[in-house]
This record gives sequence, structure tokens and C-alpha cells, in this order.
Amino acid sequence: MAPVAGSSRGIIANVGTSRSATTRSTSGRAKTNKRVEQERIVDRLLQAFLSERINDPTQKAAQKAKAVRTIDKDSWSPADADEIATAFQGLSLKHSIHLDHELSLALRRCHAELLVSCDRSMHLADQARDSYKRRGLDTRHIHDPLIRPDNVSDAVRLLLLLSKPPDVTARTAANLMLNATHPARAQYLTPEQRRQAERREWLDILVDEPLQGDAWIDHHDEHDNSDLSDWSQEDDDDDERRRRIELEYDSDKENRKRRERLRAASSAMELTPATTTKMQHRDRWTEQRSSRADALNKLIGADARNGPKTWTEVDAVRESLSALMGCSSVMYDHGDAGQYSVADGAFAPSSLFLGISEQMQEVATLASTFNTLRRFVNTTVTQSIHAVDALTRTPAVEAFAEQLQLLLERLSLRLSELDADLASISSSKPQPLWQARYSTMLQLVDHVHREASSLLLLSRLLHSIGFIAFNDRIGHAGIGAGLARISSDRALIDGLQALLDFVHQQDTMAVPDTVVADLSRCLLAACRPAWSSVCQLIRRGLSFAIVREDDPLFDDRLVQHMVKHDVSLATSDKSFWTSGYRSRQAQAGENLDEDTEDGYSPPAFLQSIADDVITTSKGVGLLRSLGIDALGEVQPDSDLGRILDVEVLFKADQKTKGLTVDNVLEDDENADATQIQHAAKRFTGSEARSKLRQILFPHGTHNSRSMAEELPLTPDSQPDADMFWHGTTAGTSRSASLRLLEPRLGRALRQHLSPISAIVRKRLIEVLTSPAPEGGYALQSHLEACHGLLFMQRGAEMSSWTESLFLDLDRRNGAIRAIEPSRLTSGFHDCMEDHQQRTAGRAWIDTSLVRFHTGDDDRDMRAAARNRSRIGRLADIRVEYDVPWPLSFVFLPECTRFHQSIFTSLLQAKYAHWKLASTVKLARPETLHMRKYWALRRQAQWLVRTLIEFVQRDVVLDGSERLCVDLQGVVSLDDAIQTHSAAVAKMEMLCFHRADQSKVKVLFDAAWRLGVDVVSTYELFIGASGREEERLARRRRRERRRKRRDRAKQDGAPLDAIAEADEEEEEEEEAEEEEGDDDEAAEELVRDKSIGEYEAWKAQPDARPKRTGYEGFDASMADASMSADVSASWIESETHKRERFRIECERLRKTLQRLVEELTVRVDEQIARTAATAALEAQDATQADHALHDHHYTRQRWQGLLYSLAWSDLTY
Repeated sequence: MAPVAGSSRGIIANVGTSRSATTRSTSGRAKTNKRVEQERIVDRLLQAFLSERINDPTQKAAQKAKAVRTIDKDSWSPADADEIATAFQGLSLKHSIHLDHELSLALRRCHAELLVSCDRSMHLADQARDSYKRRGLDTRHIHDPLIRPDNVSDAVRLLLLLSKPPDVTARTAANLMLNATHPARAQYLTPEQRRQAERREWLDILVDEPLQGDAWIDHHDEHDNSDLSDWSQEDDDDDERRRRIELEYDSDKENRKRRERLRAASSAMELTPATTTKMQHRDRWTEQRSSRADALNKLIGADARNGPKTWTEVDAVRESLSALMGCSSVMYDHGDAGQYSVADGAFAPSSLFLGISEQMQEVATLASTFNTLRRFVNTTVTQSIHAVDALTRTPAVEAFAEQLQLLLERLSLRLSELDADLASISSSKPQPLWQARYSTMLQLVDHVHREASSLLLLSRLLHSIGFIAFNDRIGHAGIGAGLARISSDRALIDGLQALLDFVHQQDTMAVPDTVVADLSRCLLAACRPAWSSVCQLIRRGLSFAIVREDDPLFDDRLVQHMVKHDVSLATSDKSFWTSGYRSRQAQAGENLDEDTEDGYSPPAFLQSIADDVITTSKGVGLLRSLGIDALGEVQPDSDLGRILDVEVLFKADQKTKGLTVDNVLEDDENADATQIQHAAKRFTGSEARSKLRQILFPHGTHNSRSMAEELPLTPDSQPDADMFWHGTTAGTSRSASLRLLEPRLGRALRQHLSPISAIVRKRLIEVLTSPAPEGGYALQSHLEACHGLLFMQRGAEMSSWTESLFLDLDRRNGAIRAIEPSRLTSGFHDCMEDHQQRTAGRAWIDTSLVRFHTGDDDRDMRAAARNRSRIGRLADIRVEYDVPWPLSFVFLPECTRFHQSIFTSLLQAKYAHWKLASTVKLARPETLHMRKYWALRRQAQWLVRTLIEFVQRDVVLDGSERLCVDLQGVVSLDDAIQTHSAAVAKMEMLCFHRADQSKVKVLFDAAWRLGVDVVSTYELFIGASGREEERLARRRRRERRRKRRDRAKQDGAPLDAIAEADEEEEEEEEAEEEEGDDDEAAEELVRDKSIGEYEAWKAQPDARPKRTGYEGFDASMADASMSADVSASWIESETHKRERFRIECERLRKTLQRLVEELTVRVDEQIARTAATAALEAQDATQADHALHDHHYTRQRWQGLLYSLAWSDLTY
């Protein structure tokens, strides 16, 4: 039989695991070489065996599919190690995303360690064999390991196959693995082997489900297709017996196990003496409770006319106990609203009880208070049951109600024990009843006040908060009596914390430790749901999905109290990390009754950690959205008591849980274990130290007691000691309860969350800063590319692009065409590609991330843009570098605004410098007017170059290098955002781009425009401006449009089309005219203004121009004699043109000189203002060093600019 290779799809398909269990990357991977070879062999076999007359491709595909199914069923091929590893990796990632971190880590570790272990086992076997050979021993009994590195994948696939009932493939794989002496290869079944395997499978089915009984009769329809004609059980008895022996099957062992299980069940049903005693005590206690009511009814019926006149004070005490426990009492009336009052009428207290009427009224008040608390608990439970969703629930109040129910049950237990004691005393010794303990009303009231002191404090707290009201008209409802549901949890937790703090400030003798323990347990129970919500928030993380409205996390009310979600911000927004999720903080004077968004705020103990919790949750959610497990094995602990180590609060109350009769007469084993535990806990810490000291120093001069007395007993002598107002050391329960108060509670929770927050911050910043080949997002690379583009730090590439842009801008009608987004984008891409081809280096920027657009989107803005000059049109260019998400969170909108502002300023400065550098000497410099011009050009070029070097080299380059260095040491995304924002704000201040530095920025812009005007004046003088040619060209185009429009009217074109064409042509014509006339109109306007304004400025030579900007300097620097010569009567001759050019050069020179003087004064003012600010900040000792260092750095940069401006002599 010729072997035919089987399909590798059986690796995953045979084990019942769908391809959806793997990741998306494995589902779309290319076919392996083995798969290609298998399909090629199948195609050749089909061509050889099928008839050549079959030409239908559908039939061929069906035959091929049938052949593949047959091969998969009847063949076995070695597992592909790569596919098994990929499947494990995908399954591990799936468990990690679903928060099953243990399963994910176990899968990865088991698979990795299995490969290592197999390699080691093979190595050890080879070493043992070599050792035996060296010693001359026989090596036949040293066998190779069953699982080797070459068949690990086969073993894993076998285990996966055994996750369902074994089939032919699984049995074949097991047989080959047990009998393998060489690396696994494809094995195939003969018809006889296949028949034996099918018989074995049917035998397994019949052993599990025999063909008899009601089950087979009821479900016989499901087995109609079973073919048993070729099988007989008698033929395979020997095989079955042999198989059972191989599996070590023993029928006697099975029967013995069944008998042992029956014996264990019967012994469990037998009653032990301890269990019998427990049941008898329960029955006796129930009978006493019921017999008391029967005896009372008989007494009332027998002496109805006398009533309670024959009662003693003990009977009044027992009736009062009944009312305090919430039961009916003949001495007290129970109203519908839950109030108790002293009864009137036949069963009213007789004159013998007039002395205890005040105590009876106090008992009625106490019974009303306890009943109100019970109604509060019942109402809270009812509201919890009928809550329609999570937002209508109050988990903290519900947990507090459960703890309050335990306190009420403990009080009822104590009162019932007291009632039982009084009943036993009354039956045995009726005469000295008034001498018994708690047998008088005064003793009862004092006892109840002492036992229920915690409940009374809690009732006052609930009344002050608004949960309950002691008024019959209002009723004793639970939540909602006087407080909105929106703030009930927070009000309860904060109230309990304030109450516990108040109790701690009292004297220890006035407030017993039981009250402190009860209040601490109630506070801990109320805080647990809030802390559980915090842990759930950290485990799941905040959503960074596109659609976040249906996030089930915000169904938690406590999460809503802590997190403020801005649904208006998209996840892709740059400010989403800082503003999308924010913590809610309680504001002073807010109205808690208003059900508004501002009414939300977390409890006081969570406000100190709210920012850390939200930051960690954002990090977990962002990492999960990137497909990365954020927490791993480190998970927050939901048990608040274990975190605070306050288990001692619950040890004091263990004796009171349940009935007293439940704690007696345990079985012998439990009793021995209890004795051992008590013996182990018998010594306290001080006693154990004294005992150890006696053993170590038996012959010492001082015994343990005297040595203990001589030790300094200060509050700081113990590490867990706490100071109180009275100066003594707190007890164990008080010390534990102090951890529930602020700031200790917040500090403990912050310490617990600090390692989790550190791990999340580290993993997130590693992902953002790691290079792209390592799976990161390469923050440094994108930052350098952004600086190279927007700060123009890539000199050669950016210079090439700006030069091409300036050439297009200076062409005819270039002010509109050169700044079109499509031309800008294509020009930038061409320059980058050309430079990369010339240098043969890798691209420093991804051009697909660069996007150009113009700021004149509005019609009014477009109209205003046409009136600006060419250098003004450069300000309309907007460039954006699309940083990949989530790196965009680091680039806040204020950073993007500064990048655009500095790009515009550098672009205009480069244009002015390019214009000045491109001026060619076309005239003889020995003439007067040309000497004046070249001196002016040299001064203007010096000023522009000085300002460019200050902005680009001293500020931007130094600031960007500092920023890159600082970002290498950040530990979190928030630190990266803060570092980037601080660096950008520093550069913005140094470049004078802030709002309060607008006067200095205007002077910088005036310098750029002055450089362009110097060149424009020279081009106008030599006739190289080309404005006349542009006017003639526009006139010719206008004439052609008019003729085309007249021809369309003659041909009968629709009037609408003609009108639309006319409007478009007029708009184009206006745009071209305004573009061509903007420079000339501006110059003429400046020249006309200078004639009239110079005289006014001449009268006040020291006066500063009122207007800021370059126009102010033009209007103030014209000379009267120059302006007198400018008149319309002049004949435009060469002499007149030279004179006008000389006058214009003189005006620009004075403007340049005044500009430098004004710039020096303004920068000096900024230095003085910065010094004043630094001196004010230095008053704070914590900020003095930082403020002085910052001021020194700023002054150094600006002082360097002042030195540069003062160095050059602007005079001739």
C-alpha cells in the first residue's frame, strides 16, 4: 500500500478546537510547505485514478474534497511544531485578554518547559549511555526518553486529542509514540487495522451504554443508523479480556469501592452523641420560647379581671424584654409605624408600678429605636431585591445593613439569654426575685444602654444623615427619607468614618472597646463594596474603544461616583488621556440633594487615591486595547480587611455568633483541636518574651516581672503603638480601628496599589518607547521626525522643499497656486524621495503621516487672505504630522499649536532670508543710491539671520535636545505628557510666542516683512517685479472670457449656465487682480501715510508709535524733505526713479534701526518680568532651586540675543 501524506489540518481540527481559538494572525497565515506538498500529491493521485472524461471543475473539486476527508480519517502525519506553538500562543493570548492570567501563564510555561525538559532528558540519556560505554557496561537497558524534542508536538497533539473520546487517529498516535524507535513519520492503516480499531471503538461504546434498559428503548431512534452486522461480541472476548488486563481492570476492586462509598454514606447518617445533644438543646430552647407565651396566655385568661395587678417587677422586666426584642407585649402598644408606647386600658401597669413608669417609657423609646433599625434593614434588603439595575442599588448601604442586622441579632441573643435566666430563677426560687441580677427595670435599662450603645450611636448617625426619621407621620422608611439615593453610599461611609474618629477622641473609660469594634466593623463593611469596585475597575481597565456608551463598567454606582466620563471626546482625540476620564472630587458647598452630575463624588477614603486608581485603570484599558496583558500575576486584593490587617476586630465577636448552645459538647476530635489551639494562643507577646527570658537567663539578678517593669513603657516602644489624647497606648482593637481612619486608610490603600500602578506604568511606557521592530511605537523616532519637520531641523531636506515652495510662490499668480494643499503635499513627497535617492539612506520621516492644508476654509477668510502679501500668505499653510495612536496622547493640542506657530514663523523667516540671499548685483555699487541699498540689504540680512539663529538654534534646537533626553527617563505616560508640555511651554516662552509676549512677536514678524520689503523695493527699481506683464496678461484673459460669453449667448446657451460661468470668471478675475495688486497697494498706502504722519511724529521725536508692527515703523521713519519731493508732478525719468529709490532705502534704514532699538527694549522688559516672577516663586523653599535655575537659563538665552543685537553698528 503506497503511503499518502495526510493533511496537517488534523492538528487542530481533530481535537475539536475551532480556528477561532487562535489569533487573527494565525487564521490568515500562509500555507506551510508541508501543506503545499500534500495538496500537490493529492492532485496527482486524482489525475492518475480519475477518468479523463471528467472535465467539470465542480466534480473535480468534489472528488478532491472527498479524497482529503478520506485521508484525514485514515492517515496519521507528524504534528507541525510551528502550528502547535502558534496555537498555544493564540490560546494564551485569548485567556490573557479574558483576564484568565493563570491559564495564560500556565500554558506558556508548560509548553516552554516541556521543550527544555525533553532536551535535557535526551542529553542525560546520551551522557548515561556514554558513561556506560566508557566503563564497559551493557547499554541495552538504557532506553531513549519517550518524549523527545522531535515529537513534543506529537505528544501535545495526543493530549489534545484525548480531550474527547479517543478515535482512530488518537489510538494510532499513542501506539506509535509507545513503540517509536526513530523520529516520527507518516503512518497508515491497513483495512484489517481499521476494522480492529472500529470494533474496539464499538466495544467502548457498548461498555458505557449497553443495549438494554429504558434508556436504550427511549432513544432507539437515535441509533437506527448503527451498522452492527459485521461485529460480534463473542468473537472478541479474548481481545476484550486482554485489553482489560492491560488496563489493570479489577471487578472486585470496583465492587469494594462501591461498598466503601455505601458504608461512608450510612455512617454519615448515624447520630453521634454530640449531634444528639445539639438537637436536644435546640428543641428545649424552642419549647421554652413557646411555653413562655402559652403560660402568659393562661395567666391572662385565668385572672382577666385583676390583669397585671398580680404581677411582680420581674414580669414587667420580661415583658419589657419582649418589646425590646421586637415581639408583642401586653405592657406596650405597637403602632403601625413601628413605635412602641406604654399600654393603656385593662392591661395598663397598676399603681404598684408607678415608680418604674419613667423606666418603662425609656424602654418604649429604646424598643421604638430598635424597631426602626429593623425596619431600615428590611427596607434596604427589599430595595436590593427589587433593584432593576446596578444604578438603583446602594451596595455600601446594603453591606452596612447586613452588619447592622448582625448587631441587632447579637442584642436579641443577649436579651433572650437574660429572659431565659429570669425564667429559670422564677421557676426555682420565686421569693428573692428582686435580688436577682437585672431583675429590676432600672438594672434592665442600664444593661440595655450598655449592650446597645453601638446601635444607639448608629441610630443617631442614620437620623442625622437622613436615612431614618423618628416621627410617626413620616414613617420609618429606610433609604430616601431625607437623602438622595445618588449620594447615600458616600454620606454613610463618610458619616461612619467621622463617628469612629469622634469615638477615638473620647476617653477609653467612657467608650468601651466593644463600641469601637462594632463601629469599625460597620465602617469596614460599608467600605468593602467601594474597594471591590475599585479593584474591579483596575482589573478591567477603562475602555478605549470607539463606542464607549455601553460600557458595563459604568453600571457600577461607585465607579460613577469616582470617574467622570466625557463622552463628547473621541478616543482618538489628543486630549482624551488627560480629559476623557477624570476623577470626581467633592467640592465645598455642593448640594447633595440634587440629582445632578456635579453631585457625584467618591467617599472621603477614596479621594486621596482616586487619581492613582484612574491613571492605573486607564493604563490597563489602553494596554488591553493594544492586545497586551497589563497586570499578569499581580492583581489587587479585594479583601479590605486583609490589606489593613484588621482581623482582630472580628476575633472579639466570635463568641457571640450563633446561639450559646451551639458551642457545647463538640465531638472528641474537634474538642482536642480546640484545646490545642487554645494552648497555642494562651501566651501573649509580653508573656512569651518573659518566658523566653526565664529560660535563657535562669540565674539572673532580676526576674522577668521586675525586668519588664524597668523597661521604658513609652507609646513609641512598640511599632504598632498609637497615641491618644490622654497619652496612653491604644489597645489591640483600637489600634486596628485606627487604620480605618484617614490618612492611614488612604496611605495603606496607596501602598497596596503602588506596585500595581508601577507595573502598569512601566509596561505602558515600554510599549510606547520601544522601537517598531520590537513591537513598540517608537516615541523617540516620531518625536525626532516631528521636530525635523516642524522645527526644520533637517537642514538639507527642508531647505530643498522650502526653496521649491518659494520659487512657486514668486511666480505669476503664485500666491494662490503655491499654497494649494495638493501642490504642497506632492512637492514635499518629491523632495523627500529625491533626497533619499541621492543619499541612499533610510527615510527619517514617513511622508504618509504629513498632511498639508490651508487655514482659509471660510469665505471671509479667503477674501481676507487675498489682501495679504506673499509672506502673509505663508501663514495660511497648515501642516500636521499624524502621530500614530496612542502616541498622539503625548502631543497635546497646546503642543500642536506651538508647533504650527513656530513652523509658520520659521517659514516666513526662511522666505525673507531666501529673498535677501537671492538678490543679485545688477548695478554698479559705486553709485550713491546703490551703496545705500547694499548697506541696507546687509543690515537687513544680518537682522533676519540673527533672529533665525536665536529661534532655531538657541531655543528650538536646544529645547528639543533637552526634551529627547528627558523623555528617556520618564516612567509613565503622564510623565511623558507633562515633560513634553513643560518643554513646549518653555520654548514657547523663549520664542516670545505666548499671549502676553505679543509685542515682541510682532517685532519679529516686522523683521521678516522688512527683509521682504527691502528686496521688493530693489526689484521694483530694476524692473524685475513683472507686475506690468501680469496686468497685461489679466487684461487679455478678461477679453477672451468676454468673447466666449458673448458667443455662448448667441448660440442659445441656458441663462443659468451662463450666469454660473460669469460668477466663476468674476471670482477668478478678482482673485488674480487682488493677488497682483496687493504688494503695490500696500507700498502706496504706506508711502501716502508717511507723507502726512511724519510731521506729527517730527514734533514728538521721543514719542513711541501707538501702533505695533511693521506699519508703525514705516509711518514714523519718513523724512519730510523726502516726502516733499514725492509728488504727482514728477516726470518718471531715470533720475527721478533713482532719487525715489534712494529715499525709500533711507526710510527702510531708519525703520530697521528703530526696529532693533524697540526689539532690544522689549526683550529687556521680558528679562525684568521673568526676574520678578522668579523672585516671587523663590520665596517658597520647595521651589526656590527650580525657579532660580529656570530664571538663569531663560536670562542666558535672552541676554545672548541682546548681545547679538547690540554687537553690530547699523550706522553707515
